[in-house]
Amino acid sequence: MVILKKIIILTEYEGSGVSGIVKFENFAGRTSCFVRVLGIKDKAEVCIKCGEDVMYCGTLSDGAMKFGAFYDLTKPIYVAVARQGAIVCMGSNTGRFSASVLSPLLYQYYANAQTEAVRSQTKEDSRQVDNSDEEAVSVNKNNQTEQAQAHAEQEEKSKIVEIDNDSDNHSDVRIEEKTADAEEQKSQTKPTVSKETKKSAKVKIEEPFFKQIEASMQELFDKYEKDEELINLVPDSKWARVPVDDSNYYVVGLIYSDGNPNLICYGVPDKDSSNPPDNSNECRQWLELEKGGRGYWMMYQSAISGQTLTTQII
Repeated sequence: MVILKKIIILTEYEGSGVSGIVKFENFAGRTSCFVRVLGIKDKAEVCIKCGEDVMYCGTLSDGAMKFGAFYDLTKPIYVAVARQGAIVCMGSNTGRFSASVLSPLLYQYYANAQTEAVRSQTKEDSRQVDNSDEEAVSVNKNNQTEQAQAHAEQEEKSKIVEIDNDSDNHSDVRIEEKTADAEEQKSQTKPTVSKETKKSAKVKIEEPFFKQIEASMQELFDKYEKDEELINLVPDSKWARVPVDDSNYYVVGLIYSDGNPNLICYGVPDKDSSNPPDNSNECRQWLELEKGGRGYWMMYQSAISGQTLTTQII
């Protein structure tokens, strides 16, 4: 039986002081790896790509990792470790490579994590509102019952006095009064829900941010030229070049996850990464198109919440 092994050394990135090693192995029709990273004590993420296949992108765990698939380890393998949104070390079996090979995958992971957090918070808010509504209805029901009982007791006392003081000729009138009082008591014991409770029971679920700008975004994609270079570089995406004047332009794009818009992207072209823009801290994420050369200063926005992602992967 043939056992194929690969070892990739992770070297520090941008003076982070973080390094590591990843050992890959194909055995019995499955691929596994062992990850060891030095210099990280808190939470981090790792992204591993084999050829065009994403082996893993998620929380970093030192030690053995087993994959539910078999990967061809003779293909190029790329590994990057990120902490607090910034790549801290990387390595490949092909030598030096651009961080842009893995940065879109890491952004998708961060966006998915953020989306899941928003969904979980919405569910929790809905659950708390439901519980408070149930408590309000229960308290309201108890109050109505207590009021009805007190009213019935008072009426009974009144009728007893009335029987003692009135003559027998008025018995028919008293019977009619008792019947009317009984109907009133029945209607009062029926639990009711106040207007305030009904209002609080309605949980307002806001639509995704992208829905608010979908029409204007689609107009840009319909009107302006597609950027095929970025479409081919970033998986599950579409891009358009929007002219500013005769010689300048910016790009706008959408990155999808499971067929739904996940990230809204804006980019300003530049000849290299040596001169980041001074007027915007949010547009300092470099997406390299050519090794050591041209690319885009990017800003990424969640299509769910509209929040600008401040992670810096360069």
